[in-house]
Amino acid sequence: MDRSELAIQLTDSIVTSYAAVARSGDRAFRAYRLSHRAQAILHAVDAAGPEGARPKEIAELLGISRAAVTTFVQRLESKGLVETTPDDDDDRGVRVRLTGRGLELMLKVGQLQRRLSARTIEGMPASSIAKTVSFLQDFVQRLEITRLGLLKV
Repeated sequence: MDRSELAIQLTDSIVTSYAAVARSGDRAFRAYRLSHRAQAILHAVDAAGPEGARPKEIAELLGISRAAVTTFVQRLESKGLVETTPDDDDDRGVRVRLTGRGLELMLKVGQLQRRLSARTIEGMPASSIAKTVSFLQDFVQRLEITRLGLLKV
């Protein structure tokens, strides 16, 4: 088999694996009656840290409109998972932060995702997993180098 065919098979396997991982994450959030979009917004807010995220930043990160973010934030706010507070840096803006309940939910979902992941790799040799992780890290690094034009294709 030539290298281009191997590259296509590798890419297909990575895409399929990514989709399966995403479905597993969705399953964890669905256990708490949250949609994929709600999950993405909660992750974006959580990643922003204690100061919170601006709706514009969430929209840019997720590639959706600011109006869509506002709608989902309002829904999450009505469930007590996030709160909006005035933005100290912008008189007209707000920041979205996780509430205590939202943080607790993120921790519970994270624990469920870890249990699902651990169950998934049960019985697989640790050495194979470690080699795969190392390979994928190298692969991502090479993709980035290629993207920057530092590696000839």
